[in-house]
Amino acid sequence: MLYTRLLLLIALIIPQLSLANQTVCFEPKVVELDGTIVTLKFPGPPNYESIKDGDRDETGPYLILNDPIDIQLSPNNAQIGNDEPTNNVKLVQLIVLNDSDRDKVKEGNQAHITGTLSAALTGHHHARVLLDIKKINVTSKKEIINKLDVTTEDFEFLETQNLQN
Repeated sequence: MLYTRLLLLIALIIPQLSLANQTVCFEPKVVELDGTIVTLKFPGPPNYESIKDGDRDETGPYLILNDPIDIQLSPNNAQIGNDEPTNNVKLVQLIVLNDSDRDKVKEGNQAHITGTLSAALTGHHHARVLLDIKKINVTSKKEIINKLDVTTEDFEFLETQNLQN
């Protein structure tokens, strides 16, 4: 009887432990994230409201993480820019500064990316969190079926950004 109760307790606890998001830190800490690269389009200047009504299009690369993350401020570092603890993030906007990485940042690429995280700060930032790529390794390519496999919090943020289809 005790053995059965113990097995039942373990069966109930272990799935709950695996449901917790990985916790990482904002810059300057370096993180390693895995996910699928997608291309999303948003209205840009002058009004950031509608491409059909004359706003320039801001199309760019984003990473849909395999699993959501929670982000904290880096220990012993003052808040940088707009960074504040952010939970349940599955969508990050990619910042590609190295020309040699541009060929790897293609829709459908599964990637392992090393870089630093920061919070959205300007109208050009269309995800809650940005990932400044330091190193990218494409692990495979897959067909994109659902571009917006994101958390509720990410989707609500995307709605404020006027995501264009």
